[in-house]
Amino acid sequence: MKARLFAPGPVEVPAEVLAALNMPVLHHRSPEFRDLFMRVRAGLAQVFCAGGDDVVVVTGSGSAAFEGALLAAVPAGGKVLSLHSGRFGVRWTELARRFGFHVTEFGVAAGQEYDLELLDRALASLADLDAVTVVHSETSTGMLHDVAAVAAVVRGRHPDALVIVDAVTSLAAAELRPREWDLDAVVSGSQKGVMSPPGLAFAWLSDRAWQRGGDLVPSAYLDLRRERLKQRDGQTSFTPATSLVAGLEVALRLIEAEGLEARWRAKAQLNGAVLAGGAAAGLTPLASRPSPALAAVLVPEGVTAPAVVAAARRRGVSIAGGEGDLKPHLLRPSLLGWSDRYDMVVLVAALEDALRDVGLPVATGSAVAAAMAALDGPGASDTDAA
Repeated sequence: MKARLFAPGPVEVPAEVLAALNMPVLHHRSPEFRDLFMRVRAGLAQVFCAGGDDVVVVTGSGSAAFEGALLAAVPAGGKVLSLHSGRFGVRWTELARRFGFHVTEFGVAAGQEYDLELLDRALASLADLDAVTVVHSETSTGMLHDVAAVAAVVRGRHPDALVIVDAVTSLAAAELRPREWDLDAVVSGSQKGVMSPPGLAFAWLSDRAWQRGGDLVPSAYLDLRRERLKQRDGQTSFTPATSLVAGLEVALRLIEAEGLEARWRAKAQLNGAVLAGGAAAGLTPLASRPSPALAAVLVPEGVTAPAVVAAARRRGVSIAGGEGDLKPHLLRPSLLGWSDRYDMVVLVAALEDALRDVGLPVATGSAVAAAMAALDGPGASDTDAA
């Protein structure tokens, strides 16, 4: 039996998107694919709240977009301040070091916000700086960072430094306004908030970012500068995943029909309901500022998170567990994909059952009732269905 996906990627995909994947394959140099690709890039620009034509699409994961953005925008040997509060922030620290950048780290505990005063002091201590990397939605902890505030602090100390943002699980799920927030690069992937299968990566760069770096990007495949020029004409440097692009067009149309801001609200409401249901079942939120992409919750003493994950899977529901030091303690259920209030009920009910399976005395229906009450309480709207 295939378990239903309630993890922060890959996610459940709409039937219309799956149908598009089964259409005849387009040749990547055909006029039909060119027109399709141009429509998809225009749709992505709307989802990125970016406008223009500077969202670059690469066949690969979100990490491919992050590598490409670093290599395109940061000069060789440049100085990078890496902010991290979990596994993915640390990953970008390691990545920047691998590329030979001079990296300074600024970290906080899992699930905590950045102290902006301490960040300001750290920035003041750096004589010069080429870029700052930061994760918007830290998937390993469920934390949504205030990247607009981070960018403002960076501008106060290093006006010309680039702010490079991982929006892998926040794109199309949480408010994200790169131009208004004065960001310089935002990257994401297809298997998260845009409700498509894995395999496509997206990168938006500001005019300031495009003007940096060297003319020769030290990567053939991830040369976003070359890709930008090609893609402005509906072409790609290498053979793209054409069927995934066709599916993505359908997903983008669904997001447009829902309305991007309505979708942000809906994801926040659904995730808040999962957190409320989890609290009623004895689970404790980890993040001080929860991301709408997932509900990161700690299990009580005497229970291990992997046992709960396994129990949920036996019941046909796939949720993510913790990573690293958090693996024994953390659950990460998610409604990031194609989901509505009734999917939320299925998820919370499955969590109830799984927790009872591992020995917790959760009253039948208690978590579901708390989740529904949170969804329908003050501030709720009718935008909670996909």
